[in-house]
Amino acid sequence: MPILLAVGMVDSIIKFIAAVVVFIFVLAATYMTTRFIGNYQKKTMHGHNFDVIETYRISGTKYLQLIRVGTEYVVIAICKDTITMLCKMNKDEIEVSEEDEPKSGTSLTAFSEMFEQMKNLRQNESKVEEDENNHEN
Repeated sequence: MPILLAVGMVDSIIKFIAAVVVFIFVLAATYMTTRFIGNYQKKTMHGHNFDVIETYRISGTKYLQLIRVGTEYVVIAICKDTITMLCKMNKDEIEVSEEDEPKSGTSLTAFSEMFEQMKNLRQNESKVEEDENNHEN
């Protein structure tokens, strides 16, 4: 009887390991697919003639956007179901600071900078806790 229990336990462990391997494979496939689609969309959606310079939220579903189209600047109203061009502007009429100018990879850079700041903050907090623990002892 004990041999049958051991065989059943080994079989259960093998099934568990197989399920974990399949789960890891599905996670990896999902991750790779998501990265591929994200990179593909970023390449196809990124143009050199269109840039969103500034966005102003009016309400939950209504925005004003200042967009550079080629060499002209256009103000558009974006609503739930419609987009309306309000006016065209010259570059002389717009105050654009360098930090407002769109840059390629801005969101990625901003995220990596924010991540580094949070990581440094966390390390500093753990150092303070270690110092406090050392002073208590």
